[in-house]
Amino acid sequence: MQNEMYIENPKKRLNIKKLLLNILSILTALSGIFLIVSIYMINGVEDILRYIVMGIILILNTFVLIKSRIIIKKKKNIKKVITIVISIGLIIVESLIGYFIIRTYSSLSGMNKDAITYTTVIATKNDSKINKIEDLNNNKIGIVVDETSIDGYVIGLEIIDEENLEDTNKIVEYTDTSSLVKDLYNNKIDAMIISKNYPSMFKAAGTYKNIDKETKVIYEKEKTLTKEEISKYTGEEILNFNTSDKIDKPFTMLVMGIDSTESNLSKNATGNGDALMLITFNPDTLNATILSIPRDTYVPIACFENQKENKITHAAWNGENCMIKTIENFTGINIDYYVKINFQGVIKLVEALNGINVDVPLDFCESNSMRSTKSENLICLKKGNQTLNGEQALALARHRKTLTTGDLQRGVNQQLVVQGILNKLKSVKSANQLLNILDTISKSMDTNFTTKQILSFYDIAKKLFLTSSSNNLINMQQLYLEGASQMIYDEGMGLVLYNYVPNQESLDLIISAMKQNLGLEDVKVIKTMNFNIEKPFKLGTIGSNIESATKTYALLPSFIGQSEGYARSWLSSNGVSATTTIKEVSSGSGYYDGQIIDQSYPEGKRLDLISGSVNLTVAKVKAEPVKTTPSKNNNSNSNNSNNSNNSNNNSNNNNSDKTNNNDTEEEPTETPQDTTMPPGFPG
Repeated sequence: MQNEMYIENPKKRLNIKKLLLNILSILTALSGIFLIVSIYMINGVEDILRYIVMGIILILNTFVLIKSRIIIKKKKNIKKVITIVISIGLIIVESLIGYFIIRTYSSLSGMNKDAITYTTVIATKNDSKINKIEDLNNNKIGIVVDETSIDGYVIGLEIIDEENLEDTNKIVEYTDTSSLVKDLYNNKIDAMIISKNYPSMFKAAGTYKNIDKETKVIYEKEKTLTKEEISKYTGEEILNFNTSDKIDKPFTMLVMGIDSTESNLSKNATGNGDALMLITFNPDTLNATILSIPRDTYVPIACFENQKENKITHAAWNGENCMIKTIENFTGINIDYYVKINFQGVIKLVEALNGINVDVPLDFCESNSMRSTKSENLICLKKGNQTLNGEQALALARHRKTLTTGDLQRGVNQQLVVQGILNKLKSVKSANQLLNILDTISKSMDTNFTTKQILSFYDIAKKLFLTSSSNNLINMQQLYLEGASQMIYDEGMGLVLYNYVPNQESLDLIISAMKQNLGLEDVKVIKTMNFNIEKPFKLGTIGSNIESATKTYALLPSFIGQSEGYARSWLSSNGVSATTTIKEVSSGSGYYDGQIIDQSYPEGKRLDLISGSVNLTVAKVKAEPVKTTPSKNNNSNSNNSNNSNNSNNNSNNNNSDKTNNNDTEEEPTETPQDTTMPPGFPG
């Protein structure tokens, strides 16, 4: 009986063997199919080779599948073991390769965000007694009326409707965001409906540098929309300007660095476009041009009312559509693609590359990525060639305060960081590192490149790696936009802000260079050049060292403290009429007759934007009577009797003396006029 318990059931053993055989066969078939499908997905990459590999995998898996079933059924245990090991190894290898390809494809697909999450808030001043949306009652709530703005208007209207805000409050409509924020600060409205990213939009302006502390959010609402849904709101096509599946022709790309604290760009990163690089690339010649557009460049903004001029960085407030159209209007060059990346993503990308090599041009210190200026948190770098980590690379890309040319040099430094990233990509050899890099880029970037277009860069990358003989992966021709600085009054913010007025000759040279690289103009051949064998040749920067002066705007100076005559003369010589309002002031006010104490248009106002006349408020000093002290009289009887005749006889003389006393009251002396002339006064 006991021996019968240990007798193996042949039928049971056969069933187990059959089950294992079936499982192994299924896994072998699935792994092969999985790998074939994943290889098929990367369309455009080595097409002929892909189809050959797919055929080999199909044949190999079929052979292993048939052979394993035959061998396992036989009683040769050694061959069984070998067959099982080969089958399991094949399954593991095919699964890993397929997983790597799928992960790569997924990361590439994630670069083109199909959906974006917008966040709209209601904000008040920090000292307001309004702390939650229920507190809004009999208040003025401001909103910018722009039907193309998702987070400023579309979601804002939903909040107003859902919370019945219009029933108990007054909704004040604005045409621009700057005026909205200004009126909140000036207490003309009690709350504003605005994008959640408003602090990053306004912190650069001096008056609003502490806007995140001086205001508070009392309500917010998120809404996720696909790009197709967004296009219906904005009335614009989805930004896939080039619909071809393969990148094989010259193209233009705009790279936008967004100053956002969000690490993931699935959320809308409306904010200032603090890094703007316009790049042209020719896949035939492998040449590129790169222009860093200063953030303060003063140009017409495509989506602002009447396309009024402003800092180009503010075009990013209305998203990439507005920025792209603004730059297209500015340069006359069509932009095929855009890449939007936030500053937090730069840190992660550089870290994923294990640092980048950059020749830092100067010693400097900069706040860290969280904008902390505490001494222990500062990022300080020394001049020279070195390996930068993520925080250091971002500090170099952001720093501009100690730079001689400010934002212009910062643009050059940003190009150094981009070049360092591209060069470091050549050293990526680990599959895990590549996946990490792709994941980082996918989360921190948004683009209108389709997945097929991104995959087509494989051919360009292969050509670059095979032909690149220098340290630089891509030969980039640097372009430099010359210009002049001007402090111009910003109509929306009500502030005089720094602006960079571009030089037209420099811009023309830049546009010509970009068009030549795009094949839109014939390449101009330089027939002569100076060469010194002792000095290495260095490609010049196109757009710099131009001869013509930059045409700046005629601006209104401050006339306060000047004489009326001087102000009228200046205005007349600049083709502007003037009117006068007289205002009486006391003699102790410090003003003199004819001195200007106010003007109807602010200092820095563009003369071409002045409608009508400039009204000058002129002081008129009010004369005040002199206080006189009455004379002392001795009214004794003896004096009265003795001098009665004298008094009568001299009555006329006394009247005459009183008249003379009144005449000797001093007239106000006119203060000498200030002859200091504001900048721009002729002569």
